[in-house]
Amino acid sequence: MFTEAKRVLKFFFQYFSANLQSAMEYRGAFFSQVVFMFLNNLMLLFFWWVFFTQVEALNGWLFEHVLLLYAVASGAYACQALFFGGSFSLSRAVSEGRLDFYLALPKPVLLHVLISRSSASAWGDLCFSLVIFVLTAAPTPGQLLGFLLLIFTGGVVTTSFAVLAHSLSFWLGQSAQLADQLTEALLTFSLYPEGIFSAATRVVLYTLIPAGFVSYLPVRILQDFTGIHVGLLLLFALGLLLTARTVFYRGLRRYESGNLVVLNALD
Repeated sequence: MFTEAKRVLKFFFQYFSANLQSAMEYRGAFFSQVVFMFLNNLMLLFFWWVFFTQVEALNGWLFEHVLLLYAVASGAYACQALFFGGSFSLSRAVSEGRLDFYLALPKPVLLHVLISRSSASAWGDLCFSLVIFVLTAAPTPGQLLGFLLLIFTGGVVTTSFAVLAHSLSFWLGQSAQLADQLTEALLTFSLYPEGIFSAATRVVLYTLIPAGFVSYLPVRILQDFTGIHVGLLLLFALGLLLTARTVFYRGLRRYESGNLVVLNALD
């Protein structure tokens, strides 16, 4: 089992290295995307800075909390886009029959699809995340490592949610637009302070659209570390990951049984 895990990790980092080298082939375009994304995130923060010059607090949320919120949310998105970029186009791979390529190879299908793509602009999100966190929290090396683990866990949550959303294509056919709307909703809610939402909405944001586990709970951990909160975050991320994996492979059986033939006939 240890040997197999080692092979999977090696496979993962080989793909990541190849994606990075591909992005760096045109360095001018690569760095311009990184800078543009960094500035884009900075402009979003500028709105909140203006807001908090007029309002001291928003239902208990200070500007410092919003800074941490953006650091965590952009970091989680960066982890998804850099390491598991294939999650953004999974439903299109299903409807266009591009899973055939991965089915013919010995590596795990879902993992292979997820790591096959990487977004160059997401390096800008990651840089933004780290810069904001360092400037806001002045962390020790240990705290910085903890932050990296938090955003990677958030990336696992966003990736798993995307897999669930895009796996609907196995049953609904071409549902890429629906999946995109669901994943965009998760990102959007993750960038707004928890305090602005009603109690009923918060329940939704900790269940159906798990923005609470992408940014709200990690911010709480950074502000007031407790083992209970960390354990809850890790358990939810693992549970959602296993659920997404199960749903994908059940849908994959439909794909193998002729789903592709039906979709091609409709085109």
